[in-house]
Amino acid sequence: MNFSDYLVYAKSQMANLNQFRSICIVMGNESCDLDSTISACVYAYFLHTICSNPNEILHLPIMNTNQNTFGLRHEIRWFLKDNFSNVIFIDDINLNELYDQKKLEIILVDHHYLHSKLNEAVVEIIDHHQIKKDSILLKDSSAIKIELVGSCCTLVAEKILASNFKMTDEIAYLLTGPIIFDTVNFSSSAGKTTEKDEQIYAQLQTYRHSPIDDSKLYEDLRKSSCDITGLSIQDLLQKDVKPIIGSNLRLIMSSLPMDYTVEKLINESKNLNDLNEFLSKNDNADGVIMTSVEVKNDETKRQLGFYIKKYEYIQPIYEYIQSNKINLDLHERAIPLNHANIKLFDQKNIKASRKQILPFIEQFVKDSTKSNTC
Repeated sequence: MNFSDYLVYAKSQMANLNQFRSICIVMGNESCDLDSTISACVYAYFLHTICSNPNEILHLPIMNTNQNTFGLRHEIRWFLKDNFSNVIFIDDINLNELYDQKKLEIILVDHHYLHSKLNEAVVEIIDHHQIKKDSILLKDSSAIKIELVGSCCTLVAEKILASNFKMTDEIAYLLTGPIIFDTVNFSSSAGKTTEKDEQIYAQLQTYRHSPIDDSKLYEDLRKSSCDITGLSIQDLLQKDVKPIIGSNLRLIMSSLPMDYTVEKLINESKNLNDLNEFLSKNDNADGVIMTSVEVKNDETKRQLGFYIKKYEYIQPIYEYIQSNKINLDLHERAIPLNHANIKLFDQKNIKASRKQILPFIEQFVKDSTKSNTC
């Protein structure tokens, strides 16, 4: 069974979950970007292929978002082609019911924590993000692979290459896409590449038989990612989001499409209506932290901005993100919206992506909770 046939098979079994003794979910993070999506789909396919009793154990890749939000990711649609219509979403399956039936196992890729009791069902973790203080501790330490590489697909590929799985041109190509996309085609100025990314990429190339120029592949992925045709301000904010939830403060961290800057979004917003409506649609969040990256002639530029509804948190966040603790080297910019609740910065530390910034914002939200309970 090839990869395409597997996705069709997996989706067809959604109506037959009761016939399986165990359902093993492979699930990426809430942003469902290219890296998270391919990591989940390819690793689930790999596990299905090597499974000795597929009639009893069903491996399913699950997109940790809804279909509407996933549809905003034009680069995934372009990369998966016809397979795009065969992915499964989090609201297509009742994980809590499977958990209560004691037949659920979860493998997390591209993240390592769930904000629910479902953490108890996690049996394996493959991730390339900084470890959280409250992260899951599995009894089997060999089932945890967390390493700060450029792409989670690098770690997925490493595990597959070390197995007895027969690597194919198709799977090597699928894993290659997110690696070159997340490392900005191994750009030195982006600072996202590690030696392991380069090593695994080189190994994957030995299985590639189709004459595909990876520089062109990167440019096609980038062009698709930058395609904002038909997307509203709210769509641009919603496309790549991470909720940060505390008992007193709820923030959304939104990464804008490549080459679409925070400054441009603020300029095109003109007023706060779009931002307020975006927050209301995301569980009435109290604010949004926005990040953007722009690459021109191998030069990478980053911006960071925020909009906070709760007045009492504006100054604390303003001071916190500029502190040496985060070290983003922020330079504040003037904006057309003369409003104290919204700020814009050029981020001179271009090596700090959302992956590095997110843990600090999570800590701020956690500390805010503590300070309000004292």
